[in-house]
Amino acid sequence: MTRMEALFLALAGVTIVGATGLAGAQTRPAPAAAAAPSGEALFLGKCGYCHLEGGTGTMMLERRLGKGKALLGKRTDLPADYVKAVARNGLNSMPTITRVEVTDAELDRIAAFIASKKKAGGK
Repeated sequence: MTRMEALFLALAGVTIVGATGLAGAQTRPAPAAAAAPSGEALFLGKCGYCHLEGGTGTMMLERRLGKGKALLGKRTDLPADYVKAVARNGLNSMPTITRVEVTDAELDRIAAFIASKKKAGGK
């Protein structure tokens, strides 16, 4: 192999295995799969900017529905399917949330958290 071919392969990210093959190569164990974040953690990270205390979403909901229904993380009256529909389609000043921003699997966990009747510090 010429020096130019080797340089091209190196720039392309190709690893060249010598005559010994992979037998002598050291291998690392595969990293353990990270646990998927909980619905509550996803809600705090992806929705909290607007839907925690003092957020725009919280203020808009309070204006429209009253103080008791302003904080989404404390509500227990919203079905998961409704939460997903509003997130994907938007509602009033709530923008649509794309699958790039929040995957379907993440949205399922967020919606299940919001719809849950048992919240931390709640009933």
